[in-house]
Amino acid sequence: MNSHAAQQSGLLFEDPANVPLSDALHAAARNRPDAPSLIAANRTYSWAQLDDEVQRLAALLVNLGVEPGDPVGIMTSKRAEVVTTFLACARMGAILSPVNFKLHHDAVLDQFKTANIRCVLAEKQFDPLLEQLSPVLTDRDKIIYVGKPGSFGRTNYSSIGEVPLTSNGFTPEPDTVCYYNYTSGTTGRPKGAITTNRNIQVNALSGIQGYGFNQNDVFMGMFSVFSHPHELFHRSLLVGGPFVVFDTMSPRITLQLIEKHRITWMMAVPSFYEMILDRGGIGKSDISSLRVTEAGGAYVSAETLHKMERHFQAYFMPVWGSTETTGVALAMPLGQPRLPGATGIIAPYYDVRVVDDSGAEAPTGTIGEMLMKSDAVANGYHNLPEESASHFVDGWYHTGDLVVRDADGWIHFKSRRSDMLKVGGIRVYPLQLEQVMKTHPDITEAVVVRHEERLRGEVPRAIITTLPGSTLDPKGVKAFCRDRLAVYQVPRIIEFWKEIPRLPNGKIDKKGLEARPVDPLRDER
Repeated sequence: MNSHAAQQSGLLFEDPANVPLSDALHAAARNRPDAPSLIAANRTYSWAQLDDEVQRLAALLVNLGVEPGDPVGIMTSKRAEVVTTFLACARMGAILSPVNFKLHHDAVLDQFKTANIRCVLAEKQFDPLLEQLSPVLTDRDKIIYVGKPGSFGRTNYSSIGEVPLTSNGFTPEPDTVCYYNYTSGTTGRPKGAITTNRNIQVNALSGIQGYGFNQNDVFMGMFSVFSHPHELFHRSLLVGGPFVVFDTMSPRITLQLIEKHRITWMMAVPSFYEMILDRGGIGKSDISSLRVTEAGGAYVSAETLHKMERHFQAYFMPVWGSTETTGVALAMPLGQPRLPGATGIIAPYYDVRVVDDSGAEAPTGTIGEMLMKSDAVANGYHNLPEESASHFVDGWYHTGDLVVRDADGWIHFKSRRSDMLKVGGIRVYPLQLEQVMKTHPDITEAVVVRHEERLRGEVPRAIITTLPGSTLDPKGVKAFCRDRLAVYQVPRIIEFWKEIPRLPNGKIDKKGLEARPVDPLRDER
């Protein structure tokens, strides 16, 4: 990329794909030393201050004996130290390994063992979990408390001011692994995608050049701290713009933050925007600064898109991304024609294929599996060679998503391969059933999962929530579906739940739904 293109994009330097995160931070501190960078609950950092704190934390890790290639875990709430730890690890060669502390302690221990995590930054609130991890965290100096001292570690983050600014002499390169980016575990055991500096930078560059993110944008990401934490800052780092990191999922507080910090670009799962609308918060805060509300992690209907734009008065941008693609790879770009109801078009620096069961190109308009290729795609899964070999083939990541590509290049999501049902030998795609049921005026949410019956085999099981006071019953739902779906697609089992359980990242917990015993008489309303 030439210098003119870099200037047009608001980038601080040419060729970001070849600039490691540490060098990018140095460049931001050099070019915009006094401009705001990280805006946290109790402090706003300038780029120079952020660079200095990252350097001091890197020195602390070196002083504790953390070496290049060592995984470093982090178990904290969403706070400034998540960002400084990420960047400090990248600077001195360690590999950040965010920990989903909401999993059962056996699953967390499994992550520590498989990733070989022997150093962790944690808050005192996680002492019960740290006790469970004592078999692997044997060096108490390498348990670094953030905030208040705890019972299991001897080091505190605050000591970075006392450590000599020594270096281990490590020089990061674009293809240095800096991150084990863990999947959410919705389809099984969480897997750590092996992620390099280049992967992160190319994905950030794609969002900047493809979607119009720029230096003037004030960004706030609402995903969990252990779910893609690089997305809290990676685009902002390349342009030297400010970003807000705050530990809240409260619609009221979120709207206050938008008003206070004049946030222009927000990223969240669609259900979070729905929650803001349900709580009636719009109109109580000045959110006129918002220009883009980015939504990923779930399908967005045309109706939802128009509703969000009407209420938020900002461009609503559905996106598709994954842990393995290091973030967004499909979107409805800002300022371009779009097709409501579609998932998006391919992002810059990514290639896509749609293939049939034999691996051949699926004809336009037919369902196939989506494959992705890019310098942003991760390099397999850490310590999982079989899973790596099956998902990453000849440079292509097999997403497991079943889609249709139309003649104009738009990608239409149909189902996860793992979600697809075979009802009487015929393929049934849960999303199609969910979309139909959501058009019923009483239904607020509908999720379809598989259920195994001894005689019939797989059948659709629908979990539904309705408007308060609704008298809709299973017969009414089935009659509604029969008028709009084939007989074999009509849900065999229908249950009314008070609410749909979700994972910490906001996605629907389908594994949890399937694990709950079937009860056709369940009505929690």
